Amino acid sequence: MNFPAIRSSTLLALFALALGVCALTEVQAQGLPGAGHTGSVMSRIDRAELQPAPHGHSVAQPGPSAHNDQITIDYQYAWRWKESGQEVFYARENCRVTQGSSVLEANEMVFWLNSTPSTDSQGTKDYRLTVYLDGEARLSEPDQTVSKPWMLVELRSSTPFQCSKEPQERSMADSQTYQRGLDRRRDSRNDLQQTQYSETVPEAPILPDGSIVPFGQSTSQQFAPRRVTITPRNLGSDFKVHSDVDRSKQPPESMTTIQGGVRIDVENVPLAINGQIYWTSIELSADRAVIWTSVQGLGNTGSGIELNENTPFQVYLEGDIVVRQGNSIAQASHAFYDLRDQRGLLMNSELRTEVPEYGVTLRLRADTIRQTSQTSFQAQNAWVSTSQMGRPGYRVQSGFITVEDRPNMWGNQVDPSTGQPSTSQYISATNNTLFIEEVPVFYLPRVSGPIEETPFPLESVSVGYSGMFGAELNTLWGVDKLFGFDLPEGVDWNLMVDGYTKRGPAVGTNGNYDVYGQLLGLPTHITGEGLVYYINDGGLDRLGLGRNSLTFPNANRGRALSRTRIEAPNGLTMSTELSYFFNNDRNFLEQYYEPEFDRGKDQENLVNLGVQNDNITGSLMFQVNPNEIFDQTEWLPRLDLTGLGEPLMNDYVSWSHHSWAGYGHIKPATPPTDPADTFTPLPYFPNVQGLVTGTRHEVTLPLQVGAVKVAPYALGEAAYWQQDINANDLSRLYGSAGLRASLEFWRAMPEIQSSILGLNGLAHKVVLDADYSYSRSSQSLSDIAQYNAFDEDAQERFRERFISLEYGGTLPPQFDPRFYAVRTGAGQSVTAAYQELVDNQQVLRLGLRQRWQTKDGPVERQRVKDWMSLDLEASVFPNATRDNFGSTLGLLTGRYMWHVGERTQFVANAVVDPFNQGQRVWNAGILTQRGPRGSLYFGFRQVEAQPVFSQLVTGSYSYRMSEKWISTFGASYDVAEGLDRGQSLTITRVGEYMLFHLGTGYDRSRNNYSLNVMVEPRLGGKSSLMQMMPMIGGGTY
Repeated sequence: MNFPAIRSSTLLALFALALGVCALTEVQAQGLPGAGHTGSVMSRIDRAELQPAPHGHSVAQPGPSAHNDQITIDYQYAWRWKESGQEVFYARENCRVTQGSSVLEANEMVFWLNSTPSTDSQGTKDYRLTVYLDGEARLSEPDQTVSKPWMLVELRSSTPFQCSKEPQERSMADSQTYQRGLDRRRDSRNDLQQTQYSETVPEAPILPDGSIVPFGQSTSQQFAPRRVTITPRNLGSDFKVHSDVDRSKQPPESMTTIQGGVRIDVENVPLAINGQIYWTSIELSADRAVIWTSVQGLGNTGSGIELNENTPFQVYLEGDIVVRQGNSIAQASHAFYDLRDQRGLLMNSELRTEVPEYGVTLRLRADTIRQTSQTSFQAQNAWVSTSQMGRPGYRVQSGFITVEDRPNMWGNQVDPSTGQPSTSQYISATNNTLFIEEVPVFYLPRVSGPIEETPFPLESVSVGYSGMFGAELNTLWGVDKLFGFDLPEGVDWNLMVDGYTKRGPAVGTNGNYDVYGQLLGLPTHITGEGLVYYINDGGLDRLGLGRNSLTFPNANRGRALSRTRIEAPNGLTMSTELSYFFNNDRNFLEQYYEPEFDRGKDQENLVNLGVQNDNITGSLMFQVNPNEIFDQTEWLPRLDLTGLGEPLMNDYVSWSHHSWAGYGHIKPATPPTDPADTFTPLPYFPNVQGLVTGTRHEVTLPLQVGAVKVAPYALGEAAYWQQDINANDLSRLYGSAGLRASLEFWRAMPEIQSSILGLNGLAHKVVLDADYSYSRSSQSLSDIAQYNAFDEDAQERFRERFISLEYGGTLPPQFDPRFYAVRTGAGQSVTAAYQELVDNQQVLRLGLRQRWQTKDGPVERQRVKDWMSLDLEASVFPNATRDNFGSTLGLLTGRYMWHVGERTQFVANAVVDPFNQGQRVWNAGILTQRGPRGSLYFGFRQVEAQPVFSQLVTGSYSYRMSEKWISTFGASYDVAEGLDRGQSLTITRVGEYMLFHLGTGYDRSRNNYSLNVMVEPRLGGKSSLMQMMPMIGGGTY
């Protein structure tokens, strides 16, 4: 059973508020608790007051006594801490919550506890609990089961909760699961606030897809009577009332005129949003009012009256009209509203509502605003702005605006909660002009799109200059708003139009999606991204020292990218990737998308089907390589089966295994077309193909010998390659036997106290670990081709140049990446992704891991935190000549961190190989973060691996200089060579309605100077705006 998400919008709020319907802000509200339900804790008191109405859909309920049943929580591991005064639990593995006959299950859960229960008039306590379920979430009740990728659940009980075991006292606020739950919990209550009503309002749970799921609530299709209260506008004042009855009409009609200031409060006004009915209340005040209703309808002014769904109620207002709904306000000179038929008119009006996601207040001003039906609105001669000046600094002015429900263009979709066709709110506007400081700067004859998106299609624009590209113009447009598409919820699609005077014009499109749907009858979660980009390039590539004037195969350059992941129940997943570069352009990605080239995922083309059942995983992969510019293996196909930790012999022995089989074809990268681009093919990527199969198994015997944990193990592998590095078939038997051991001990020193060092007691915790292994292989690694990649594309591209530039075409063995992987044991485990990387070896790996911890926080709720950590590792090679270039000791590493204060850390890392020409790499630095004020880093890094020798000093900061100005700066200097490596500086002016960025930089390796100017709106920007929000704050200009 699926429950669709409810969408709401700021612009609809502006229309509906003024006409007495509701006020909503521009978010995608994922769900809403019912009236009188435990979901009241999900609300924020400054939001619009809304309550879901009955929609005729119900779930199985355990009966009225459900809330009296105790809530029992079971889990394998759990941690507890306090967040903003509220107790929080994070549980993992075998998570289960039971209340009566209802059961919740998931891989991970986060609990927010209301530690102080409320008490009703009868003295019964009400304990409330919010639960976020992540990973294969399931709600089971006697007659139904609901499965979702995730859920957010509200529970309550008259008795305290019971946990299966005591959780650890430790904050897990940094975990990804907690952050996801926190975001989804915040989204679910962001805009919709529940209000307590009389018992005549029925309870109505909403179960949207992957949102709030209340236990045991049922609904019935009932009408909640509207309640109207009329009082003087100001306390202590009175008004004049005159009533007449027209008995010539049937039923008789009452007309009441009120002067001297009147306030009218209307509760339980129904509102339909995307097929869902909500109850809302509004407050209207004016100098004068005229009310038409039935003769039985009005009663005495100053007391509440109730109107049924057929009672006519019309009101005309004039003189200083103010309409309030939550934190939204509308003002007008004249207004009329028909409550029963939900039609109305507002004249000379201005509406204001907050958009908390952006920290701004949105204004809409129009000559007339008209409501023609429950969900249709029209505005004439209107403008929209977030500027709060009397004359706004910017505004989007439109001749005519309409808002209406439209059928979903993505098929005849049905809303399961109502059984009605799925619709979405749509906004259309004509004659649209963007004014900045009363100067028209942009015009569009028509814009149209979903109302939850800002209607103007231009998302961002930037201009600049650099030595590589010349003068630059980059624009980003919303495709849905530009062409009037109604995209599914969770889909974002943009158009890029760029131009570079030294390179040429460019156009592209990108998008991403995060949606829930159905595939082969199974509920699925689909995420992904896509990109197509084209440029007619008339310049030369500048990629760094020695590569600053490179040609490319064709002036028509670009790429296409698509990545999708589909998650289904029962551990089923499917991943698809497509990456294609026009004309086999090997340098396009590095030139135009350098951050992605340096740190992003490899560019692959594959389809991977995966399944996981407990500790068993399987996958089937098809992979091709249409790009001849990368060293990659085609798999047509490849099958993997992995099992971990399978107990044998009454749990005394643990068995893990991995088997694989596939037809692989190594396709080495082709040389560049420009001879100035140095290239040497990597020897372990020959052009060979054939069957690749193998199986690897390990058995482990975990033992406890006193305080020492000991685990003898034995690993064996049998593998076959139809073509090895010389295109001959090759079989290999590999075995490894060894012993792993660890010892943990600690000492508490509560007497150590220091306010200067931030010490409130000190605990020193130490873990000693060792891993000895003796390995033999029937074949040398040098005979085996590397079918399974172990490096990223960027590293392989670097090695293809590095071998010739630094070593004359022959790579010394101490810098051979495959032998380095063997020394570190990268391919030795059962689950290693590159099974080729093992050889004859004998090694003892030692580790010393230390933590110094202290306590922090208030006396009644102290938490344990790391004060200092130091990890040391070393490897001992008994056969040093064969295994470590003649040095018994190798791979000496260290990692150190000192938390000097809450916001300052000193960090240092090092790795050293003692043999001749071995690596000697280390760095040290200090990082301080001051929350929204900024951050600072200063560090030193040395890299010595003959003939490479570098000593680099780096520094960077980001600082909010004032309410209006933010600056960021970074620089690096090579001490060894006495060279300035480059700098970058960006200054941001925080305006009332936009961000103005001015940036400049210098890159010595490319001999490139750059100057950039970028303008971003403070409402609707999608790039750096949201990242800078903590530093920007709200209401600053």
